[in-house]
Amino acid sequence: MKQEFSRKTLELLLVHYNNMNKDLKPCAEKSKFEKLIKETEALLKSKPLDVIYPDGMTALEYAHKLAKEANDRMHMS
Repeated sequence: MKQEFSRKTLELLLVHYNNMNKDLKPCAEKSKFEKLIKETEALLKSKPLDVIYPDGMTALEYAHKLAKEANDRMHMS
């Protein structure tokens, strides 16, 4: 069973893989890290971007807040 990582975890893994890879001299380990880097980059491209709403709101809560603000502006003018 393959483990699913969050986008943030994949980003952190990629940074660490790149840091470790740059310090290695050409060898089997270096080629393993280069393969891991390519696989991690591909996984990152397939993951949707994380959307972070203000004050820890959910998408629905934020939509309600925006609608209320728009309605308030409409009633004021």
